[in-house]
Formats: sequence, structure tokens, C-alpha cells
Amino acid sequence: MNKLLFSLIVVCSSSILFAQNSKIQLIPGQVIIVENSVNIEASLSMGMELNSSSTTQNTLTVKTVTDNNFIISNSLTKLIINMSMMGQNTNYDSENKNAGSTEVTQALEKKMNKPVDINIDSKTGKQILNKEKIKNVTSDDENPMMGLMNMFAESTDEAIVTGAIELIPIGKTIGDKWADTSKSKDLKTIRTFTLLSISGNEAIIQIEAQTTALNKIEMQGMEIEFKSNSKTKSEITTNTSTGLVQKRNSTTDVTGSFQLMGQDVPISSKSTSKITYK
Repeated sequence: MNKLLFSLIVVCSSSILFAQNSKIQLIPGQVIIVENSVNIEASLSMGMELNSSSTTQNTLTVKTVTDNNFIISNSLTKLIINMSMMGQNTNYDSENKNAGSTEVTQALEKKMNKPVDINIDSKTGKQILNKEKIKNVTSDDENPMMGLMNMFAESTDEAIVTGAIELIPIGKTIGDKWADTSKSKDLKTIRTFTLLSISGNEAIIQIEAQTTALNKIEMQGMEIEFKSNSKTKSEITTNTSTGLVQKRNSTTDVTGSFQLMGQDVPISSKSTSKITYK
């Protein structure tokens, strides 16, 4: 009986210890390969449908490491996208040099292999914004196709880098919940976390997120305003000794509307995403 009680105490203590030791550990020059597959099915009302499947590969390179922050560079190194919208098909393969050149493919090509530095808080894993110089390097005006895709499945440089990091707060054990809120000019996200399991240095976390957003993109000379509410449920596997995510599977449901010729047109979509980090 005493041995059984001792074993239970050891197991419980180990679970607490792993969670308490959770922190970000990176070294200069470290490279993380992010592979993501996304499927989107969207209804834009009035019989308009959008269906998209895409595969991306991003290379994250740790440039600098300090006690307060990390500079991590993100480069999109591979993109395959097949999209159908209102009877028109758009296909792009960054590795197919024989693909035809169109306005869309030229916009996508501009995004390829262009490193973008993201400043990350070393204690929280969140982005540090420079208030004096905030530039959206993937603006909708520059790349309307990527802007449209971000309405249904966020794929900004900031999201890709911060998505590779997930910390467990000190003292959390299996079954515990916690929450955080992030805000920007046109976006607010509330995330609720549940620690599902811990095995060795590997933890599984469930995340439920609610996001309200206002996005504007310009397509064919028209500015289109999107208002959306999204609910995302994710399950991630993270390394408690480094704070780095190993895989992330998510489903997102979006409802909202966009303005077209002065009228609000309802939209809805469902997307799935499977991401691995190597």
C-alpha cells in the first residue's frame, strides 16, 4: 500500500514538474520546417462557392536570441494551391516553372522565398510589435489572393511563426484550463486551453478559439470589406522542455458577411488544417 501511494505521488509530481519546466529554448541558426495542408469549403451566398486545397512549406530560421526576445525569419519555400470560385479555377505550383503567368500567379510568386523577420517575446512566445513602424508585408493590395485566403484560414507570417510556439503556464497539470486574449486593429481572438495529457517531454493541449475580424481587400479595382466570426478547435502536441510545437490539427468554422455594391452578403466556411514542425 505504501509503495502504491509513493508511486502515485511520484507520477503526480512528475506531471507538475514537466509543466513547470515549460519554456522557450532556441539557439541562433536553428531551423524549423513547417509543413501545412489546408482545405477550405466556403459558401458566399447567391450560389457562389469557394473550394480550395493548398500545401505550403515554410522555413523558420532563428536569427538572434536574447533574454527578452527572439528574431525569427519566415520564408515561404513551397506553395501548391488549387482553388475554384464562381466557376473559375486557379492553380499554382511554385515548383512547376512551366505554369502560365497570370496576375494571380505573379502575385503569389512575389511571396515566394521572401524572408520576413518576426520579433518574438522570449517569455510568452507572442509577437512584439514595433509601434513606430508596423508594416503588413502581405497586404491585400499587394497580394489579393493571399488576402482572400486569410479570410478563412490565417496564414500570415506572424501566425506561422507564433504557431510554432506554445507554452504551458507554470503549475498547470492535466485537466487544467487557462485563457488568453490577443487584439490588433481589426482582430480580436480569445483562446481557451485545456491540458489533456503529459508523457515525458510531450504534452497535448486542446485549444478553442473565437475570433472576430474586419478585413478589407481590393480585387479588380473594388474594395471589399469582410466581417467574420470564427470558431477554431485545435489539438496540438508540444515539447514541454523547449516550448516548440510538434504538430497542430485544427478545424475552423466561419460565419460573416462582405459588402458588395452597398449590400451585405452572408458567407460561411469550414476549413481543416494539419501542420507538422520539423
